[in-house]
Order: sequence, then C-alpha cells, then structure tokens
Amino acid sequence: MDDSEAASQYDEAIFAMVLNRLMDPNSKHYIFKQWIDTIYAEGLSDIQLHHYYRALDFLSEQKEKIEEQLYGHLTDLTSLEVDIVFYDTTSTYFEGEEADELLAHYGYSKDHRGDRKQVVIGLLMTKTGIPIGHQVFPGNMHDTKTFGMVVEDLKKRYPIQKVILVGDRGMVSEANLDQIRELGMEYIVGVKLRKSKKAQELLSIRGPYKKVLPNLKVKSKKIDGETYVLCYNPDAEERDRASRQVVLENLQSKLDELGPSGLVKNRAYSKFLTIEKASAKIDEEKVSNDEKFDGKYAIRTNSSLTDEEAALAYKELWRVEQAFRNLKSNLELRPMYHRVESRIRGHIMVCFLALVMESFLAYKLKEIGCQTSVKDILHDVSQMKASKIRVNGEEQIVRTELQGQANLAFEALVTQAPPRVLEKNTCH
Repeated sequence: MDDSEAASQYDEAIFAMVLNRLMDPNSKHYIFKQWIDTIYAEGLSDIQLHHYYRALDFLSEQKEKIEEQLYGHLTDLTSLEVDIVFYDTTSTYFEGEEADELLAHYGYSKDHRGDRKQVVIGLLMTKTGIPIGHQVFPGNMHDTKTFGMVVEDLKKRYPIQKVILVGDRGMVSEANLDQIRELGMEYIVGVKLRKSKKAQELLSIRGPYKKVLPNLKVKSKKIDGETYVLCYNPDAEERDRASRQVVLENLQSKLDELGPSGLVKNRAYSKFLTIEKASAKIDEEKVSNDEKFDGKYAIRTNSSLTDEEAALAYKELWRVEQAFRNLKSNLELRPMYHRVESRIRGHIMVCFLALVMESFLAYKLKEIGCQTSVKDILHDVSQMKASKIRVNGEEQIVRTELQGQANLAFEALVTQAPPRVLEKNTCH
C-alpha cells in the first residue's frame, strides 16, 4: 500500500469515527462490525478495523497541524472572534486494564472517580462557543501548570495579535499571570475571595453597585496595577443565606446530640464553631463574617475592558463547562479503553473534532434563529434513510423524506439535502 492510499483510508476512517461520535457514539470495534453497515457513504465499506486504530495514531501525530488548519478554515467560514479565549480543564478516567504510565495517573477527578487513573484535558474556546484547540496532560497535573503550558502554546501556534485569556479561580498562579504579561497578552481570572486580602478590600468599597444584568452587579478597585471587580448576584445571596441557615440549624442539633468531638473535622460545621476545651458553641461573629460573602465573587484583570465587560466575559466560562458536558454525554468521551498513548490522544482528538462540528452547527443554527438543540436536530437528520430499489431493471438508491426539523441543519449550513435519488446504476 502506498502513502496516498493509506492516507485516503485514514481520512475515511477518521470521517467515520467523527460521524459516529456525532450520531451514535460507539467503540471502534463496533463501528467496524456493525455501525458502518447502517450508513450510506462511498469508501467506508473498504475500511478495515486496523485502519481505525492506525488513524488514531495518525491523528495523534498530526494534531497540531490539523488544529492549525482547522482554525484557518473556521476563520474563513465564520467571523471567528478570538479577542477573548476561554480555557478550562476536565478529567476523564480509564476502564479496565492499566493505560500508558506516562499519561494515566491518579489525580483530582472532576468525575468523582478518584479510584481510577485518568488524564486531564484542557480546552480553548472562543466567545462564540467554538473550540480552537485542546491539550492532553498527565492525570496528576495541576490546573495551574496546564494553564502555563497552554498560554505558551496559544501564542506560538495561532496568529493572534491581541487576546484576553479567561480562566477560573483555581486555574492560575502568580507565575502564570507573569507569563501572560510577558507574552503581551491580557487576562480575566477568578479570585478566591475568601482567601485574597486584596480582593476582600472590595467588600469595604462604599457606594452603589453598577447594574450589569438583573442578577449581576459590580464594583471595582485598582490594586497594584490590576483591576479587581466584585460581582454580586442577589439571587445567589438568597441561596447562600438559606444554605447557611440549614447548616446552622443542623449544627445546633448535632452539638446538642454529639457534642463538639464529631464536628470539628466537618468543614461546613467547623467554620462556625468556637471550641474551648471540651465545649463548643456557634460563634455569631464567624456567622456575621460569613454573611459578607453571600452572593459575591471576585475577578481580576489587566485588560482595558470596563468592569461590566470583564464581568460578562468571565460569566461566559459556562461555554467551556457546557462543552465538557457535551464531550462526556452527547459525544461519550467515556468509557475509554485505549492503553497506548497515541491511541488515547487519538481518541480524544476524534471527540474534539466532533465537538468542533457540533459547536459549529450550533453557531450556524443560532444565526438562523433556530432554538432547537443540536442533539435534537441531529436526531431528526439520523432518521433520513437510504434504500436500494429496482426500477425497470435498474438499481437506484433513494432517500426517505426529511423528518422533523432535519431541514434546518441543511439551511443553517447553506447547503442542500441529498437528492432523493442518490445513485443510479444499471444491473448486469
């Protein structure tokens, strides 16, 4: 087999795997044995099982080049705005036997599966909700270290002149922020309000909040060349107050029943206690101090954005969180049985490519005013079937009528649905 033939088979195998992730996620073995026979596409019937696995190796080797070309295509197809880029991480664990020891490690599991080895996945996404890159890290790597590596990678690989990186409060360290500034980039990052003395200066700022949204108000202060923004959500304040009241009522009941010995290790309870010798009581001063944080969180930025713009940008981090949910539910990133590093990376790359396609379709559907979810649209598309029939001795392949809102997928992508007669051959 020459290189061009192999490349063609890898292309077809990758196409099949990405399509399968979007429509009916399954293992590579299942794709080869059963699923491929349920779809109509030229060339896929010639793909053997080993082509799927070798295609994963190919994806792992060509990841950076593919992502850079993908970025270029997306820029051509959309008004891809990358002045603000969101970054977050998730983890995914392995099933079965031990995986590659360079990647698979025990670590903080965002799936609450600390009993399984895992990898950490970092995702870069634009403010329009389209992913532009991802990284795979060892399962025991801390978020702050992944952030620093991604910052360098973003500057090196993408032709972006000015960018504001947005990250959650557990994502960055002071060294990360120094690195971003040295690279000429800007940032908006969360602050651990209860642990930051600088951020807590915001709590004593006098004067009214500026209203951004019904559930978002802001105040700010310049501190050491950065802008610290205090964000306040009245709805969250009510929830925090109600939650604390439940804790205090339970705490008093537990104190009466068990005494202090069984409570000091419970963080939800102990932060409200004053312990003296063998006795304990609820400390009203600690309760009052906790009230100051109700409904509030803080961010810091070196950007030229207004307080309102910075707060709104940080609020958009939900897009990455939603993308991770899609990866794990709609696209079924798990279960992951691969053992070899290149196969692990290749599998995650397939899921990433499917996520890009899903996100791009969501973006285009929004452009035409469609409120239906991508999942529901794709379900309707999947109802389109191809059937072989004979007419006057000739074999034809005819598709069924479009079901539900399937037509919206073709309208959003400015293309036509396949013709009713897909192919016409003379039988011999």
